[in-house]
Amino acid sequence: MKKANLLILLFSCVTFSLSAQLWLEVGGKAMFGLTGYLNSNIANDNSHEYKLNTALTYGGVVGLNIGDHSGINIEALFTKHQQDITFLDNLVGENFVNSLEWDALDLYLLYRFYTNGGAFFELGPKMTAIREIDQTFGPTRLDTEGKYEDTYYSAVAGLGSFLFGSEISTFKIGMRLEYALTDMVSSEGEKDGFPAFYRSYDSYKPTNPFRATIYLELSFGVGGIAKSTCGRRGFVFGSRYR
Repeated sequence: MKKANLLILLFSCVTFSLSAQLWLEVGGKAMFGLTGYLNSNIANDNSHEYKLNTALTYGGVVGLNIGDHSGINIEALFTKHQQDITFLDNLVGENFVNSLEWDALDLYLLYRFYTNGGAFFELGPKMTAIREIDQTFGPTRLDTEGKYEDTYYSAVAGLGSFLFGSEISTFKIGMRLEYALTDMVSSEGEKDGFPAFYRSYDSYKPTNPFRATIYLELSFGVGGIAKSTCGRRGFVFGSRYR
């Protein structure tokens, strides 16, 4: 009888509840949407016409879920950002495209709040590390060495929802807005008038990259710390979304 009671106690201690306190998941992400930069001098200049550019982003995600409603997402995504602006040169009667492209690694640290209905919102910072930058003005490729910063920082806000889930994976969809809080032009580039070096303005205005995207995220549950029926905690493999 004592052995039976002991077996029951041991079984209950290794039978974990589905409500985990900490849960880790890893996966991949793809985003698509508008990208570019905002410079108020250029935007308010009738000699310039902005073009809306798009970009595809891809990379990996690590998510740490805390309790039933909170989570932290760490993401490393690769993107080729781009902004094309047409300069209307009335002096020569020609149009020139000022095109700026920058390959970047975007690093996100986002807080997520999950509702009981499967929707969530996210908020946090992003650091963009510029890997390569290229600018052309008409047919001329410019020397951009030292004209732009190596990194800039953005604020990120988004909304999303679960599409479906299983014992091992979850599929999410969402949208994000991002706006840089720091100038991507360096002090040297500011002296030379970048990104519109061919125009002079009364005062300097910063160049702030932005993004507006939709995304798909596929995550796989690694496991987490769950509370057992006997009050102890232990590691459970798999996804918490069942």
